[in-house]
Amino acid sequence: MLNKSDYYARLIGKDGKEWNTNIVPNESVLAVSMNPAAGTVPANDTIDITVNLTQEEFTAAVKAKADATKVAAEEAKIATRYTYTCGAYSSTQPTYKSYKEVWASADYNGSGTCYIKIDGKDSYSKLPLLPSEQKIVDFVASKGGDVSLPSATVGSVMKLCAKLDPDYTDQVVARPEWRKSEAEAALTVCPDAPHAAVLQQEITAVKIGDGDKIVGQTMEPGTWKTKAGIKDCYWSRNTGGGGIIANDFVGFAPNGVTVTVYPGEGFESSRCGTWTKIG
Repeated sequence: MLNKSDYYARLIGKDGKEWNTNIVPNESVLAVSMNPAAGTVPANDTIDITVNLTQEEFTAAVKAKADATKVAAEEAKIATRYTYTCGAYSSTQPTYKSYKEVWASADYNGSGTCYIKIDGKDSYSKLPLLPSEQKIVDFVASKGGDVSLPSATVGSVMKLCAKLDPDYTDQVVARPEWRKSEAEAALTVCPDAPHAAVLQQEITAVKIGDGDKIVGQTMEPGTWKTKAGIKDCYWSRNTGGGGIIANDFVGFAPNGVTVTVYPGEGFESSRCGTWTKIG
């Protein structure tokens, strides 16, 4: 109204500082006082209007609102972005729209593996990422994980949230830090997962597979254990010259096999599966 009456309305924040003329106030900005006061004759064409917010408070509030709108839009897209299928393919195979739907399904406790698609496409399709997905990739990278194909990294993490492969805890990989980084990232996304404790254990687990090891080089000294129910497992602790320190052939071990090894020894095992360090 002042501008239309050939006056220049200048906004002054509650801190006494003038607002930038490029900033347009909205309904959250309220006039507190005016100088000259209403009903008086101004000495010039400039009218100072003191408002209830500083310029910084107003711009921060506008940004916060814009960010919230952006997050809401992203969350709406996330809600329909991922689909999961589990088990062997069939025409009646159900599709789950979230990892929580997988948790509530019969497939969660089944023996099958789950697969994920992002916007209906395989995660290895070099898909563009949403901001929240980029945060997952950045987290994995910060932990030394593989992010050479970012959408595949997101797919792996989201799949870990849905369900673990039946042999997940028995897998021995060439780059353990990649696997650990994805497990840790999954816990930031789905800390309430029914298998969260397994993911947490995976972050700190040290594992080896069958074969010949040198303790202190390709195998850490300490106490190691196989999974429960191992069958036909042979292991041997050897001196550097090849002499047998201790060995055993285990036909069946309901509680698993436990062996302690020391630096400088050789250790060999076959048909024992995965050994996990427990002490």
